Amino acid sequence: MEEWLKKLFKHVETSPSSQAFWQNSDTTIFIYGTGTMAQDVYRVLTGNGLPVIGFIDHMERENPFIQGIPIYQPQDAPQTNSGNNVVVLGIHNYQADLLKIIKKLNTCGFKRIVSVVELYDHFGHQLGVRYWLTSRNFYPPLAQVLERLDSLWTDERSQSLYRSILEFRFTGDSSFLPQPDFGTQYHPQDVPAPMTPIRFVDCGAFDGDTLSDLINVGMHLEAVAAFEPDAVNFNKLKKFVSQEKRLNNISLWPCGLYSSTTQLTFDTGKDMASGISTDGKAVIQCIALDDAIPTFAPTLIKMDIEGAEYDALLGAGRLIEEHKPELALSVYHRPEHLWQLPLLAHRLSKGKYHFYLRSHAYNGFELVLYAIPY
Repeated sequence: MEEWLKKLFKHVETSPSSQAFWQNSDTTIFIYGTGTMAQDVYRVLTGNGLPVIGFIDHMERENPFIQGIPIYQPQDAPQTNSGNNVVVLGIHNYQADLLKIIKKLNTCGFKRIVSVVELYDHFGHQLGVRYWLTSRNFYPPLAQVLERLDSLWTDERSQSLYRSILEFRFTGDSSFLPQPDFGTQYHPQDVPAPMTPIRFVDCGAFDGDTLSDLINVGMHLEAVAAFEPDAVNFNKLKKFVSQEKRLNNISLWPCGLYSSTTQLTFDTGKDMASGISTDGKAVIQCIALDDAIPTFAPTLIKMDIEGAEYDALLGAGRLIEEHKPELALSVYHRPEHLWQLPLLAHRLSKGKYHFYLRSHAYNGFELVLYAIPY
């Protein structure tokens, strides 16, 4: 095993739970954030008998309370003289700049910041898997596959990013997080462009945001097949297409993507986060791309479908083998997608892809695998 990977696994063996952040009886616990994640963290901590005296957020509010618990701005949070003041990060999204947040907390006197990675060592089983976030104990059995993927990247930047993402997931140290490439998602400047003319399959078309972006950067889309199963999103997509005169050959599918053509339960009404889920209240039609568009001959397939990417890729196996389209795949919705999706694409293409990895948002979100045929 390579030395960098050995060090990461050594970190997992020695650091988790070695110093629980509530170990001192006079510890004062705050939660940074006020959204769903922060409120779930509050529920879990208090449910385990840990007193939380307040939330911290940088925004001023008319009603500075959640469930009767005060919300403070960082500079106003009451700290104890003992110095045992702990801030648990209750944010896990693509918009939060952790380095900036931690710097602000440090400036305001908070030195002990608990990352979501450390938090999951203690309470991950109660908080549940959220996108790529899971307990660090998930990784040790995967040493061989993680090492194998390290050698699959085409360029040094991809390999460095892959290692940085793992270093963050293993340590929780936000200094390992890369500076994202904003504004270049699905068309990074240092990755070979898709074959032309572009025949585009948009899996998870949402409201037409990707289509709009590609058109605005000058890509000529000869034909488009767009899939969006959420009814609200699909109506927005229809409206966009009806108003966009630069799209001439486009078909819209109000369907999800899967490994086979079937019906599945769907968690609907969550904007861009709607997705296939066993807890979903709606039922949607899902189809395999091989069944739906067998003669489309795609040159570019994008998948951002909230965790269904692996199954959808299986359902496009024949198209990938025959046409070798460029793939742009979100690899952050599940912990294992970081290695499962490139290895699956490698197998389906019979080793005919170069692989690039790029980051387009904060905190390991909007992490995209670009598979380029050769």
